[in-house]
Amino acid sequence: MILAKEQINRYLRHIIMPEISGPGQKKLLESSVFIYGESVSAAAPAIYYLAASGIGSIHCQFADTAGFDKLAACIRDLNGDVSISLADGQDSGLRIFLGGPEFIKKSKLAFAHFLPAVVALYYGWLGGIQVFKAEDDLDVFLAKLPDLQPAAAAAADTKITAEVFSTCFLGALCAMEAIKLILDIGETAGDFLYCNLFSMEFSKVGQAELEQTLAGLASVQATTALNFDLTDSKVLIVGTGGLGSPAAYALASAGVGTIGLVDYDAVEISNLNRQILHSGSRIGMPKVESAALFLHDINPQLSIDTYHTALSKENIYSILENYDLVIAAVDNFPDRFLLNDACFFTKKPMLDAGVLRFDGTCMSIITPQSHCYRCTLPDIPSGGSTPTCAESGVLGPLPGIMGFLQAAEAVKLLSGQGNTLHDRVLFLDGMFSHFGTIQLRKQSGCRLCGTNPAIHELQEYKFVCSDEEDTHQE
Repeated sequence: MILAKEQINRYLRHIIMPEISGPGQKKLLESSVFIYGESVSAAAPAIYYLAASGIGSIHCQFADTAGFDKLAACIRDLNGDVSISLADGQDSGLRIFLGGPEFIKKSKLAFAHFLPAVVALYYGWLGGIQVFKAEDDLDVFLAKLPDLQPAAAAAADTKITAEVFSTCFLGALCAMEAIKLILDIGETAGDFLYCNLFSMEFSKVGQAELEQTLAGLASVQATTALNFDLTDSKVLIVGTGGLGSPAAYALASAGVGTIGLVDYDAVEISNLNRQILHSGSRIGMPKVESAALFLHDINPQLSIDTYHTALSKENIYSILENYDLVIAAVDNFPDRFLLNDACFFTKKPMLDAGVLRFDGTCMSIITPQSHCYRCTLPDIPSGGSTPTCAESGVLGPLPGIMGFLQAAEAVKLLSGQGNTLHDRVLFLDGMFSHFGTIQLRKQSGCRLCGTNPAIHELQEYKFVCSDEEDTHQE
């Protein structure tokens, strides 16, 4: 047997994908990654997703090691297959560099020899990632990095720091690129993948445009500073699994005052390749309780409401009423349609995302101004007509990427600043590190939000011809 029975259960969502399968997961478990980070907190999202995915050895070096022992204990509880330690610079395998521009410029000086490297730099809401397989290419990139002062800090009266979102998002991207590099699948980001979370713009930048793009970071960052206090904001997250975990992680870290968590499920070992709020010691615990323990640990001032229940048309209004917006972190259509309709009738924004295998989508539904979910899909599909993560698998870091984007969207909506995915759907082809957007519009013939609506109250929300569908919340 390639893997032990417990490992098969833990990494099942990877193993059922032919691009990874049992031999690929075994290779991940035998692999080593060295993370060179500016701080423990900035590198933590990358480390969580590497560990959850089963990277066997994680070696770390930080400019500031404060908080490492606490993080290492959490990682060992998340995945006992993984070893994590501080290192002295003697590394093997592949490297991940994660930090601000000045830190990245100096990072290569710490090492005497070249190894394949994933480089992620952040600058406020902005940043980017590139994979280097040749030393000369890395040298050219570092030479083009301009001298930049640290991105402007948030105002003293607010807990928002834009780099919470860029470090979380880029950390999950780093884990995805590292896995592809180790397994030699798909295409890694050979060109610089530029990311602007304030405007939700993503582009691959070739050598000809790279210097201009990097030099423009300071001028773009100057227009993206938020001045808003999140402590009075209230966000409801429906689902504390693959999408809900990163969304809650980022919002708690950013200082949102109240988070509501809805989930009827309990922690299972098969969750742990992607659901970073949970751990091995909390298997069998209700997910909302497990998540609350994790979130309080990173933000003791956070107020958390837990709802260990399934959503229904009987309870949804009483749950929604106290929150400013809703993050839909579910993996089934009945819950998504129920949330869409209830948010439309209560005029609450709904931030939706979905993941499957290596692909993800994200959009913000701000009715009545924008389209609703029924504008894109009028009715609940029949049971079995669309694949699920349980059937087709999902790459561990992928829901992290999309959930962190949902969190960034939430903060922009709460503050009224930045450009959201209003009337756009963002999609990610993770195998080829490609982001794109498709314009959406409100459909005049929509049965819910159109000019002559046929739906005036909540409906019955069930799969058609479905007796035993998997409706676990993702």
